[in-house]
This record gives sequence, structure tokens and C-alpha cells, in this order.
Amino acid sequence: MSTNIREDAEQLVGNGEHHDLTGEAQACFVYTPTKESDGPRRRPKKKRKFSHPSEVLGIRDENCFVPLLNGSEQSEYVDDRLEAFEATWVEQKRLIEAVLDEINASTVDNVTRFLASVDPNEYRNQIPTCIIRTGPAVTASGSVFGLVAGRMAADGKELMINLTPSQCPNLKTALKHIIRQGTSQNPTGDEDADMPTTRQGTRYLNYDLEILYEHMRQHSVKKIILAFQNTEAFDRNLLAELVDVLRSWSDRIPSVFILEIATSIENLQEKMSQATMRHLNGVAFESIDPEQSLEWIFKAVTSPDTRRPLWIGPGLSKLILDRQLEHIQSANAFIQAAKYAYMTHFFANPLSVLLNSKNALKLLQYEHYEALRDLSSFRGFVQDLVEKNELDKAQSLLDDDETLHKNVFEILHLGQTCLQDLLGGLDVLHKVQSSISDKPAMKWSELYIRGMSANLADSTNLRDVLLAVRKMPSDRMEEMLIKISDNSNLHISAIISDLQAMTASINGAGPLRSEFDVRHESLRTTIVAQKVELSKHKAGLSKQDAAYSQLVSRINTTLQEFFSKYLINPKDLVFHEIFLFDLKSPCRDVFTPAPRYAVERALSAPHDYLDCDCCDPGAGRLSSSQPATTILYQLYLESGALINIGDLWLAFYAIVGPEQGEGDETSEEQALALFYRALAELRYLGFIKNSRKKTDHLTKLAWKGL
Repeated sequence: MSTNIREDAEQLVGNGEHHDLTGEAQACFVYTPTKESDGPRRRPKKKRKFSHPSEVLGIRDENCFVPLLNGSEQSEYVDDRLEAFEATWVEQKRLIEAVLDEINASTVDNVTRFLASVDPNEYRNQIPTCIIRTGPAVTASGSVFGLVAGRMAADGKELMINLTPSQCPNLKTALKHIIRQGTSQNPTGDEDADMPTTRQGTRYLNYDLEILYEHMRQHSVKKIILAFQNTEAFDRNLLAELVDVLRSWSDRIPSVFILEIATSIENLQEKMSQATMRHLNGVAFESIDPEQSLEWIFKAVTSPDTRRPLWIGPGLSKLILDRQLEHIQSANAFIQAAKYAYMTHFFANPLSVLLNSKNALKLLQYEHYEALRDLSSFRGFVQDLVEKNELDKAQSLLDDDETLHKNVFEILHLGQTCLQDLLGGLDVLHKVQSSISDKPAMKWSELYIRGMSANLADSTNLRDVLLAVRKMPSDRMEEMLIKISDNSNLHISAIISDLQAMTASINGAGPLRSEFDVRHESLRTTIVAQKVELSKHKAGLSKQDAAYSQLVSRINTTLQEFFSKYLINPKDLVFHEIFLFDLKSPCRDVFTPAPRYAVERALSAPHDYLDCDCCDPGAGRLSSSQPATTILYQLYLESGALINIGDLWLAFYAIVGPEQGEGDETSEEQALALFYRALAELRYLGFIKNSRKKTDHLTKLAWKGL
């Protein structure tokens, strides 16, 4: 071995240099540089850092929509769909943000007023505390804290620091976060960089509150505000330590706490120790009920006051609202679901390009017109034309693309107008219900779902509302008519004038009542043949009440005609598939996934996913051409709670092994390898585990459908 090393070394050693390789043999490594590295050593190239997930995937934001129509859609129409989505959602987002600001306005005003007026120096050995009860949707307080921080930042004399349970696992980390966020002098993320020092040059530790004190003294900051989000999730010992530390610094760092709770103050008192609670001087504030907030946001998304190109259908609306109530999620989750619904429609529907108004002046592709003619609503429209004997128009719509292009935007505009009128009718019904005092008004979300499902036109709910209107006195009737008079399709200005003239003539003698009012009815008791009979009797009406009764009949007739005309079925509108999105499966699969069902379905029916002939379930039995894991899973389903591995292997080999009459045989070793791999995959998926009772058995952990 030493001789070989000597020969190799003599070839590598240059002239003028001698190496004595005599002696014992030693291991060595020979480095042979390539021609590219003969020059000076260069610094290795750094890996590119991606700042956005789309850059990691190599997708540009402007091309995130893909061509549809079997890939034949031109790029300009793809960009038009993206542009239409962005324009639609920007307007919706503006409406939602306006509602959120209105929802949080009262809470933000009260909290800001308290924080601006409180002086921590006036509290002896206590920390002034603002307690905000947000209810179950605790994540909704993020917007409240953001608005409060924005208002307090305008003053410049307070520092507001947000703390979450994940940022504060212990006291040292919590103090680091407070100092880092309070000073805001460490944008690079280096904890030891740019730390203030004393006049003697002493360096502070990065969790020393002296750093924050020096920053406050240099910038003339009066106090710090610590906002604890989801206070119940903080460790009680950590809260106690933070209170003790900040109370000891109260003469140099005046502090104010904001505690956000989801339950109640009593539960907070039980969570924290009595010693900690004695050091807090709290004032409680109630935020808006999460369900009420959700109603307001849903009203903003489906408001009849704003004309929009796209509406969310009743089935999808019910799915999103039920998920919000069942899982007690925040308003942000609903907003994300609504945005995903809008994005799904523009992403997957090539005809959504028609919602971009600039396409009204140019012809589309041939495939767009063929897709329009394939819509079920268009087919029904053509069938109606044929039944009306308008054969020429029907033929031109089916054959001529230019004729279809001229009519499609007119029909779309008409359909959107009808849908807008439907929402206006629902708004009128909602206002009428709110004017009836003896019955609670139906929520706007429920009214929207029932109205868009065409379940209100002949419903008992509508009949009850109209019956209650007939019994309303004149004062409440006038208030109701003024509420609904803003609807341009409801012509009641003359009725309001007549009613005001009637009420002015009674000179404050009391409200007028119609003949349908229960006060004008009385019960009579008659005994006939020892039997008691009850009968209703109407009292005589005054002249004013009789005239008011006639006016009430006019109002009732007007409302009936209005509701019968505008409470239509949206799916009867032509091209409703373009401006009404009601597919539940995309949102359900994304926001409420069912991974176990998907795994079981993939193992039971691999043909649905692989789309190959070998896995075709037409044969109705197991085949060796199917994946090994699928075969073993079917045998697994047929077994009991304990599975004998030997019996399972024999059954598996009987399917995978050589079949009679076939020349291609699978060896036992290959089948055993497939068996072990399939068994490992089932164990990884959580279907089986080793049995503790019998070493040669497996324990069944999951049953299909349970």
C-alpha cells in the first residue's frame, strides 16, 4: 500500500520540493482542482431570497389566472377577467372596511378617550387597565387595536405595544418583545445591535427595561400601553410576573394595560391570582356582538344600495354563514370566504369576462359564444322565443355571433337590474318587519337566503307581515311608509300625503285605527240549548277610522303588487350563471376540508384519481393491476378488529401473485416488497398499528364511514 501512495505522490509533487514518504503508510486525500477553479477563489453565490410566495412558485401576479376554454382563451381575455375581479373586490372591500370602522367606532372612541385621559402616576401601586370583552370571535379585536394604535400614534406621547400568547412564552422573551417593539430601533432583527448605552458606556442586556426607559426619556414619551390579545391564553404566572415587573418600574415607565377577553371578568379573576388582581385597576368596555357584526358585514356584501356586477347565491351564503356560527369564527374569516368566492367565479368561469364593461365594444372569441349558447338559461330563453313564434330572432341568436354579442350585454344589464330590484324588495320587506312591534324581524341574512331561493313570494311569513300591516295604527304606519319611501319602484308618495292629511285632521286625539284592528272587535257569548257559543262582533267605526281603513287597503294592495312583481326567482333570469355565483363545492373543499374522507375515497376508488384503465372499477373485484395499497386496504376493510399478518399476506399474494393462464408471473419476493410497502403506508396513514396482545397481529384503528 505504501508503494502505491509513493508513486501517486511523486506524480503530484512539483519540481524543487521533496517529500519523504518512507515509514508507515498513512491515509491521505488527493485534491485535483478543475480548470474553472484555477483562478482566484471566488465567494459562493448566495441563494436568492423570495419576499412573496408567488415568487417562490415562479408565478407572476399579473398572470395568476390561467387560460380557459380548453386552453384556447387568449391572453387579453385572461387579463380582462383578472381586471374585473380586482375592480369588483376593491369596491366590496371598501364597503366592508367602512362597515368595520362603523362597528368598532363606539368601542374605539371609548377606549381612546380612556387611554388619553388616564394618568398612571395617579394610581398608587396599581396599573390602570382597560378590559375589552369581544365575545367568542377574539380575533376581531385586531382591528380594534389597530384603530386605537392609529389614533394614539397621532399624539406621539404614548407607545402602544401589542402582545400575543405566541410572542410571550416566558418573562424574558416577553420583555425582549416589549423593548424591541417599543424602541423600534432594530429593523435588522439583530437583538444586540443598536442597543443604547449609559454615559459610562455600559451595555444593557436586551431584556433590560432600562433600554425602554432611555428611549422614553429621549423622545419625551409619557406612558406605554400594553395590549394583550386573547388574554385567557396567556400563562397566569407570566401575567403575574409582568405585572410585578412593570409595577416596580411604574415610577420610571408609566404603564397602561388593555386586556382583551372572550368570556367574562369573573373568569379572568379566577384565572389570575388575587395578588395580581389587586395591582390592576380596571374599567370594562363591551364590544359589538359578533353575530350582529357578521350581519352588518353580510349586509355590506349583499346591500341593495350598491350596484355590483356579481352576487353570491343563496346556497353558498348559507354555507358560509353556517360555518361562521358553528365554528365561532371571526369576521375576517367571512371576508376571506367572500373574497375566495369572488375569485373562484372570475378564475374558473370564462364568461365572467363579460362583467368587464370594456368588452361590450369588441367581439369575443368564437368559443365564448359557444359557451354562452351552452348555458341552460340561454336554452330556456330560446325555447321561449320559439314558443312565442319569434323564430327569426331565435335562429339569429343561435347562428350569428354578432347578433348574440349585441343582445348579450342588454340581457345581462336587464338581469342585473332585476336582481337589484329583488334585493330592493327584500330591503322593503325587512324594513316593514322591523316596524311591526309584536313580532321579531327576520335577520337580513335569512331574508336574503330565502329571497334568493324564491321562497318568499307565496310564503306564510309574507302573508303574516301583510296581515300585521293592516292592523297598524296611523302613527306607526306613517313611520313605516317613510322608511320604505326611498325605494324608487314603490310609488307611495301620494299615500303618504293622504295619510299625513288624515292625521293632521284629528288634532292629536290619538292614532287612527283600521277596521282590521283587534280593538274594533269584541266577543259575544250566546247560550243556545244549554250550549255556549262565542262570536266576534265588529264595533262601529268613526268617519276618520273608516277613511283610514280604505287607505290601509290601498297600502296593502300596493305592497302585494310590489312584492309579487319583484320577489322573483333569480335562476329564471337569462345568463344568471354569469352574474350569480352559487357553487358550494369550491368553498367547502377549501374552508371545510375532509381529509379522511378523501383518503378513504382514494383508496376505495383509485380510478377516480388515477383515471387509468387498469384501475377501472367496472370489473367489480380486486385486480393485480390496482395499486398495492388499494388491494391491502380492501382486505383491511373485510377484516375484524385484530388482523393476522400471515392471513393478510396470503390473501394479498393470492391477488398479486401469478394468475392461472398468464405467462407474466410476479415473484414472491416482489410481492412481499409490495406487501411491506403497502403495510407501511397504511400504518403511516393511521389505519393500523402493532397489537400488544399478539405479536403476529395488527390492530385496526379506523372504520370506513365513522
